[in-house]
Amino acid sequence: MADKECCVLTLPLQTEIWQEHIIEKRFAIMEHLKNQLIAKELRRLKNLERTKEYRNLIDEINNTPKEKRKALFSKRRKLLKDSGFSEYDFKDDIAGKNSLMQKHFIEHIATQIAHKLASDVWRSFDKFLFGNGRFIHFSKRGSLRSVASQKNGNGMTYKNGYFIWSGGQSKNKIILKIKVTPPKNEYEKEMLSKKIKYLRIVKKWVKTRYKYYLQFALEGKPVKKDRIVNKGNVGIDIGTQTVAISSADSVKILELADKIDKNHTKKKILQRKMDRSRRYTNPQNYNEDGTIKKPPKGQRFSWYKSKKYIQLAGKVRELERKNADIRKYQHTCLANWILSLGDTVYVEQMNFSGLQRRAKETKIDKNGKYAKKKRYGKSLANKAPSMFLTILESKLNQYGGQLNKINTYEFKASQYDHTDDTFTKHNRSERWHILSNGDKNQRDLYSAFLIMNSDISLKHCNREKCNETYSNFKVLHDKEIERLYSDIRKGNCKNISSFGFQRNAKAM
Repeated sequence: MADKECCVLTLPLQTEIWQEHIIEKRFAIMEHLKNQLIAKELRRLKNLERTKEYRNLIDEINNTPKEKRKALFSKRRKLLKDSGFSEYDFKDDIAGKNSLMQKHFIEHIATQIAHKLASDVWRSFDKFLFGNGRFIHFSKRGSLRSVASQKNGNGMTYKNGYFIWSGGQSKNKIILKIKVTPPKNEYEKEMLSKKIKYLRIVKKWVKTRYKYYLQFALEGKPVKKDRIVNKGNVGIDIGTQTVAISSADSVKILELADKIDKNHTKKKILQRKMDRSRRYTNPQNYNEDGTIKKPPKGQRFSWYKSKKYIQLAGKVRELERKNADIRKYQHTCLANWILSLGDTVYVEQMNFSGLQRRAKETKIDKNGKYAKKKRYGKSLANKAPSMFLTILESKLNQYGGQLNKINTYEFKASQYDHTDDTFTKHNRSERWHILSNGDKNQRDLYSAFLIMNSDISLKHCNREKCNETYSNFKVLHDKEIERLYSDIRKGNCKNISSFGFQRNAKAM
């Protein structure tokens, strides 16, 4: 069994008020330790960057062609490692013999918990120094949502239905013994019979207070549920807020996580109220035109929050929690349904983080106005298509399936016509694909059909497969279009622009 195979079970903790106070104190201590460690490592990095050897090496890297930088990068990595930039050194900095960070809070925090925190900080630095990370962020007060131990039994233990969270090796260490809600079904019981790798305590804001949960990181794959999994190919064309699905038995185009729309509208109304409240209580921080004043260099404005503002913020936080739970539930249900269509799924490689960024170029439209630079950040945040693909891939791996990611730039699903084997570039606004034989297909559904018939290289479409399965696809496609028309007229489905239907329902 691979070491990476791991599954998670989450059970609620039955906490008392005095226990919650201690838990919150420990979360605050962990935030403090994390920020202290980040500050120490940033100072160390700054001192290294000031040295002549490091500056000369960076200049040499910048002046060397990209294909010849490998040896220089290895030299830089060694120089950083010798200066203390490794996971082991980070652990030694927070809980070593010569460190007082963890020892100052030894009554509450054990060494293994501090080591886990150091590993998390090191991952951020590793991404920043050797990956595509751009910044190292400090933890905002109250932003930490989970605390974990490196191994089961070191600081955190589960025994006889109780979660035991103890401090370090000290006579005055404080031990918390909290009852865990027993497993309610056979799935949870079977999961809990697996070997525990480590434990994590998580807090979530529910209505007006935090509730606490215990996460068990268990060895091996999760227990299989009684689920229908069929053999066959499935093609998925996923967008920022919709997903088109094509298989031998079904063709569908759906809005991702459509149940969160009502809560999202409520959230926007509450945020407007919060903005009005903040403007009323902090008029000194705004200009006459309503924009926020720019504070003098090195200073910050004070912002006062009224009781009403804090109450509204609590409601927004609760809506965000509901949206997150609804979104994850709907994504899981959709992934289960796709499993019933086929176990070999094909999808385009998507760079969602790139779609989330604002445009760099400043453009002027026909009317002489500056075009907006915003792109798809809001849609991606609400619909979370990348999260859906992660859930789908996890389920496919669990049931012996496979998620294949095709090469988007070479495949060109939105341009290909299998009837005459040609590629024609279309504008983004063109939502219907007219083939050389006169057939009119919805663009996303036809792309999903082509993706379903990908060849082994994942770079091109298998034209023979397309010719064999097209007649069946066309019948299912037309049925899906009729369903969409009917649902939009009745108000059961939102008319999203990417569907390609007219806004006026009577005109359809």
